[in-house]
Amino acid sequence: MNLKSILFGTAASLMAASGALAADLPGEAAPAAIDYVKVCDAYGAGFFYIPGTETCLKFSGRVRASVTYTNNGGDLNTGADNVRMRTDGRVQFDARTASDIGTVRSFFEIGIDDQTRNILANQAFIQVGYVTVGRQDEVADGDGLYGINDSTWAPGDYTATGASVLVDKLGGGFYVGAGLYGNNDTESATLNRPYIWQSSESAEYQASVIIGVTGQSWGSFDVSGIYRSYNDTLGADGDIFGAKATVNLKLVDKLKLRAWAAYQDGGDGINLKNIAGYKAENITDLALAASYQVSDPLAVYAGVRYQIVDAAVSSNADDFVYGNLGVDYQLAPGLNLQGEVDYGAQDDWNQLAVVTRLVRVW
Repeated sequence: MNLKSILFGTAASLMAASGALAADLPGEAAPAAIDYVKVCDAYGAGFFYIPGTETCLKFSGRVRASVTYTNNGGDLNTGADNVRMRTDGRVQFDARTASDIGTVRSFFEIGIDDQTRNILANQAFIQVGYVTVGRQDEVADGDGLYGINDSTWAPGDYTATGASVLVDKLGGGFYVGAGLYGNNDTESATLNRPYIWQSSESAEYQASVIIGVTGQSWGSFDVSGIYRSYNDTLGADGDIFGAKATVNLKLVDKLKLRAWAAYQDGGDGINLKNIAGYKAENITDLALAASYQVSDPLAVYAGVRYQIVDAAVSSNADDFVYGNLGVDYQLAPGLNLQGEVDYGAQDDWNQLAVVTRLVRVW
């Protein structure tokens, strides 16, 4: 045996001996246990327990990129024809914990504003049982047509700071809700802390109610009502009240139909506008939309909306018709390519838009 082999053998023996002695030393700390993330199935797919707590957390998000060609026509439409690109994104955090007073939930959504590139808190609320407080989507149903430019009912497509109660365990799929929200979130000075009332001014708020039934073999149905108050300084009546009835039907396999009718009264027509943006005293809305799942990856949809308009004094508002036609194709799980053609018109005003959009959700 040569000298090199003897040295290596001696070194190996010493290391093995020192390791055995170290393992036998008293008071040696045991390796820390690894707290693996566990799936939480109490609130649906995607939730997991925050290690060391009983709170379940879910991350989700969406990124959309689109390009739109817009053609503006008619004597009243002063917009220039254009091709525009748009990108937006959002991330949602949903945390829930079971408690003696019901599920305690906190929800936070941040998004990138497409025009300013600012990061905004789109929603941020706390929910305990049936009660929700914070910045939230109000309870009235704003569902419009299907698709990209879905032409929603504006008073029900409303996100604001406020409080609501939604009771959904009445049996048979019935639910009822009500909420009160600030009405001046569009003012930059009060975006995060809207005034509902201040001295020498009228209250500015939106009150909303809804009653409906869901989870039926034939579909769902609901009726919503809203009252929106404004501080009008000219002595005119600009408050808005409205109501909307919506039915979603499952006609045959893969075919969905949505029909709705709504009415809004805007008093003297200071704050109520038709789709083209012209002031109206009252508007009656009628809409019908259908969606058909042609195959697992491909869906097609179409819809039409008609507004019967009573114009405000000195306003160019008129009856308005709007329609869309589109396709939605799933390229991969969570990745969809969409295309849509939209057209809207009233007397002396019309607009045609063609949109292509790529959407990624997770």
